[in-house]
Amino acid sequence: MNAIGVPPNGGTPAVAAIVPLPTMPLQLRPGLYHRRIGGDHIFFDLSADRYFLLPPHLRAAFDSYLNGRPSAPALSELLAAGLIGPGQAEDSPTPLAFTHAVESLVDGPLGAASTPQILRAIWMQGRARAELRRDGILDIVARLERDRSRNASCDERVIQNTAAAFLHSRRLVSAADQCLVRGIAMKRLLAQRGCDASLVLGVTMPFSAHCWVQASDVVLTDTLDIIRRYQPIFAV
Repeated sequence: MNAIGVPPNGGTPAVAAIVPLPTMPLQLRPGLYHRRIGGDHIFFDLSADRYFLLPPHLRAAFDSYLNGRPSAPALSELLAAGLIGPGQAEDSPTPLAFTHAVESLVDGPLGAASTPQILRAIWMQGRARAELRRDGILDIVARLERDRSRNASCDERVIQNTAAAFLHSRRLVSAADQCLVRGIAMKRLLAQRGCDASLVLGVTMPFSAHCWVQASDVVLTDTLDIIRRYQPIFAV
């Protein structure tokens, strides 16, 4: 996924486009997720598999939209940029359901993992890597939603064993820039074992993105000091 400092439909226009406003209520368009960090607005476009930063010429308009007092010209600008669109009340984006982490298994001793468990973790990461190349994140997120475990909690032994297997697998497969592959694989494996963990995507400024797996308020893939650098923008 890439970070681009332009609006989703291209670069800064020389003249602001005037788009007639629809009669239906306007809201952040489906598949677009937002996080404000200081004076910066970061977006994750799930359908396009990319991050982008709101350009300066749209900040005032978007701030007024967030504050609930946008002018007609501001709404027209945001509509032309593809940030908002018409929608029904039932289509309104659900606020990000996220539990802030208070501990990480990686910060403590995880113990050993069996060879079959490590090999399974490696195989699941290879599968996730191939899927990302073939299908992209949108289809994978749909599958993760469909196949997620309905258990409200995770068995402690399951998450300990799974976290240990993935940690030990890093000795055999590259861990650099593989947080999304690792996260997809771990979430899927945990679901197969009856554990409903969350794959969380986070962002920070200067722009950087990272993702991790979390079971309730416990991080399974990273130390706590790493994930605290990021603010969640999307979770599945």
